[in-house]
Amino acid sequence: MSDVNRLRRWFASALIAAGLMGATAFGQGPYGLDSREPIGPYLNNVMPPANGAFTFPPVLSATGAFSNVANLTPATGLIPFTVASPLWSDAAIKTRWVAVPNDGPPYTSAEQIDFAPTGEWGFPNGTVFVKHFELTVNEITGARKRLETRLLVRSNDGAVYGVTYKWRPDNSDADLLPGPPVNEDITITTSTGATRVQTWSYPGRGQCLTCHNNQANFVLGLKTHQFNGNFLYPSTGRTDNQLRTFAHIGLLNPTPSEAEIPTFLKATSISNGTAPIQHRMRSWIDSNCSQCHRPGGQGPGYDARFYTPYENQDLVTFLTFRDHENSALYQRDNSLGAIKMPPLAKNLVDETAMAVLRQWIASPLEVLSVYLHQDTSHLEVKFNSHVDPVTATTLANYKVDDFTTPTEAVMGSEPDTVILTVPPRVPNQSYYLTTSEVQDTAPSANTIWLWSQTPFVAEFRPPVTTTRLANISTRLQVGVGEDVLISGFIVRGTPTKRIMIRAIGPSLSGSGIANALADPVLELHDQAGAVVGSNDDWETNPNQQEIIDSGIPPVSPKESVVLKRVPSDDAGVAYTVVLRGAGNSTGVGLLEVYDLDGGLGPKVLNISTRGRVDVGENAMIGGVIVLGQGTQRVIVRAIGPSLPVAGKLANPTLELHNGNGSLIASNNDWRSDQEQEIIATGVPPSDNLEAAIVATLPPSYYTAVVRGVNETTGVALVEVYALN
Repeated sequence: MSDVNRLRRWFASALIAAGLMGATAFGQGPYGLDSREPIGPYLNNVMPPANGAFTFPPVLSATGAFSNVANLTPATGLIPFTVASPLWSDAAIKTRWVAVPNDGPPYTSAEQIDFAPTGEWGFPNGTVFVKHFELTVNEITGARKRLETRLLVRSNDGAVYGVTYKWRPDNSDADLLPGPPVNEDITITTSTGATRVQTWSYPGRGQCLTCHNNQANFVLGLKTHQFNGNFLYPSTGRTDNQLRTFAHIGLLNPTPSEAEIPTFLKATSISNGTAPIQHRMRSWIDSNCSQCHRPGGQGPGYDARFYTPYENQDLVTFLTFRDHENSALYQRDNSLGAIKMPPLAKNLVDETAMAVLRQWIASPLEVLSVYLHQDTSHLEVKFNSHVDPVTATTLANYKVDDFTTPTEAVMGSEPDTVILTVPPRVPNQSYYLTTSEVQDTAPSANTIWLWSQTPFVAEFRPPVTTTRLANISTRLQVGVGEDVLISGFIVRGTPTKRIMIRAIGPSLSGSGIANALADPVLELHDQAGAVVGSNDDWETNPNQQEIIDSGIPPVSPKESVVLKRVPSDDAGVAYTVVLRGAGNSTGVGLLEVYDLDGGLGPKVLNISTRGRVDVGENAMIGGVIVLGQGTQRVIVRAIGPSLPVAGKLANPTLELHNGNGSLIASNNDWRSDQEQEIIATGVPPSDNLEAAIVATLPPSYYTAVVRGVNETTGVALVEVYALN
């Protein structure tokens, strides 16, 4: 079997596991409509059978599309419908109807839609599609403005033509627009009471065929994956799956059985927060791009059609993994300039879609490690987040090296771990695991990046025998300017260290801390000073679910987190964290750095935090958690006089407490205690008035407190070093 065929079979099984098929439940309830009403072709021959055959009706009321145009009551024979993923139309609210010509049952094929489970549907000549547009002009009251109603007519040559009727201000009727496009500036009252002006573009008659083109079979929204969902039919008040109702009233030829409908593909809305991110985005790309981006279409490069298997769409060529700024698809869809997509009648960016696209490109789910499990025929695959058991145990979602599929996949003892059964691996041999379609457990699940490859060596997970600093933290008064909290830490070892940095403020109030920082903001800088991570409000992170699954998400949504893997080497790599208040606000903040690797890989060696030392509860407080089977020797330093900043603390004192709050050691002027031991560490303070403590700590939680002698205040630095 060819690699392409293998991938197609892989994709088909993954679709079922991912919920893109069979997502609609069917009971034995009533259909949305009992029957369809007769209607002649071209709205009872009111509309021309071809563009230019005779004059278009000058007003909407004369087209025969509505029995009451002021109330938008559709004429007999027009059937309402919706689509799962609508084309973006500058936030307009759209209502749709279709009139398929017929003279009543029994229906001939000329009175039915040519149905296809995938691909484009065919429509009888004389079919008319009606789409009505309104815009919310007051976000407080919900008031709307009627904009236009468009008619797309299937002409007698099998092509289409389109006309637009622009509504009058009093909504009494809508007037036929002449050929050229027209723009209108509309004032919108926002939810805050302010106003903005939005330009609405009425398309020119010739522009209709740009999207409604021959390659797309002229009709865009009516197809199986767009119709495979529920709709409330206004005339009956019943809700039913649209395919089921259309089949029941004799519209589809051949008629799908009710048992087949749940197996058909199903698109979803970009705003559906319970559907996987990838599913939402591929649905949106289909409705907004596939009319041109398809084989033989005007848009080259990729195939945007939803029913094309994802691995065959070539979308990843236009997306840069975890870099939306350099992803061509994002740049065009997020633009209103010359490169904008879609290219017509777009004056407003679809911000909801762009947020989902950024999340998809961020692709936070990944494989952290692959080890042998029990024997050489089993692999322990550990992800960075809890995984959905259905997609995570789908065999087709994994390949080892040359497309070898595991024979079994089961969840491991932890919700982020999968055990794969594979042909025996040669110990210490290098391999790679390819993973696709596995999802995490977020409400709108993240899907691992297509064909994610993880190199691994066939070896068992090493036991954790070393003691380490699993968490290091500092609490102090966060000011502005030089008085923001600046912290540094060093990681040593190869190749990367997975860390989580938390900036805590509002939840400190629950611990009795007065004047807690209301809205902390984080920045992570590498040793060259470049920003490599930032956050304000942790729930806005693309890897929000990973943060939750770490077991230590912040309590308050206003607190901040950076969770990522950072480069490390055997010489040690330094990083700097800046914690400040949003909008230059001030208050007591807590900075924490967590080692999330469970004792494997590089080590976090130290944390050093600079900030303002005040009196009372606003002293500088550093914390460290020691984990492991042995003890950890550390040096704790309180630095002030040697700092090259204004307002530095002239004479710091230092206390070290255990988890019960008991004092272990204290120091004022480091040469007064442990002088030789401190010198032997290689990192003694450079000023005699600075303080230091060397201690050997068993696994537990410890706190270092820095104050000024005689309640003096100033900028100081507290440091905790792991001494190996």
